[in-house]
Amino acid sequence: MNAIVYWDIDSLRIRKVLGQLETGFDVRLAATLGEFQTMASDSALCALIVGVPNSGEEAVAGILASISRDACCPVFILAGTHVPQGFNDSGGRFLILAGEIPLLRPRILAAAENRNFAGDGIGRIFIGRSKAMGNIISLIRKYAESRHPVLILGETGSGKELVAGALHRCSSRRDDPFIALNCSALPENLVESELFGAEKGAFTDAVRRKGALARAAGGTLFLDEIGSMSITIQPKLLRALETGEYWRLGAEKSERSDFRLVSATCDSLDIQMETGLFRSDLFFRISDLLIAVPPLRDRIEDVRDLAEHFCRQSGKGYCELSAEALDKLMGYRWPGNVRELKSVINRGCANVQRGIIGADDIVFMFGPRDACGQARSS
Repeated sequence: MNAIVYWDIDSLRIRKVLGQLETGFDVRLAATLGEFQTMASDSALCALIVGVPNSGEEAVAGILASISRDACCPVFILAGTHVPQGFNDSGGRFLILAGEIPLLRPRILAAAENRNFAGDGIGRIFIGRSKAMGNIISLIRKYAESRHPVLILGETGSGKELVAGALHRCSSRRDDPFIALNCSALPENLVESELFGAEKGAFTDAVRRKGALARAAGGTLFLDEIGSMSITIQPKLLRALETGEYWRLGAEKSERSDFRLVSATCDSLDIQMETGLFRSDLFFRISDLLIAVPPLRDRIEDVRDLAEHFCRQSGKGYCELSAEALDKLMGYRWPGNVRELKSVINRGCANVQRGIIGADDIVFMFGPRDACGQARSS
């Protein structure tokens, strides 16, 4: 849970702030400014909040001076109805006027999201606090430094490419290329040249060019929707994985590339192997390590965090979800997964521009779903 230390002497404002942060935050009230300064040294905090007494601009300056410049997290200054002269939102300090308290929650989350996290930074990549998401993060950290291929399984829109990118960013290969190739997006006659490269004259209008394997040297090659790869290309990829050697299209000698393969699919590769569309030897070669990304309906507790994240990303204004809008989001089955959620939130923010998103602003393209994920007529 996001921990916050808060000091204030305005009881009415305290109630308003606690009402905004009652869910999703651990708000620790300091009795005195001195106690606040002591509690503020906790590096696990996501924000500090200080209420300015109604004694004018000198109070703002004094309180700011009392807070160390190297505070470990963003500091929010709660003031009255106007911006004190000379105050700017800078250096991790943000002014919240009385009328802006309803927007305090999204502003705290936005500031915490943009801060420089220590360690591998994976907390900035993934949104959600479900057990399923925690398991994925654990596997990413465990597999990041391995040289073995990783196969990511999951429905369309569930975040498979995000997992692939995190594996790369958390590895020692992070400063080398991350090359992504969508096997389902390329015509079959271009897959080989895109993957392995081509020599000039190898086919009509061909020029000498590097393929994805060469461009990914030292880094990571991500093959999305690998289940769509042509059966004629699969043995060539298998040889490259087994020996490290490959041939450009039309080349007279082989080349080598040191890359780490990460693949993803939403297909049932076991069925494709049974029907002869996917080679079993390639499957066992690319699936040394497995990560299964659950659909959003199986980690519905992440919907709120994701929705608030997309609210902050969408447009220039600050939008916040009403309780009714959140209930509507939580009751939906999300056949399009996280990608669909982002689209729904973008639509809601466009309707509201700035302020509170109501239930009527949440519009699903395919209507509500029943417990089995089927569309209902009403």
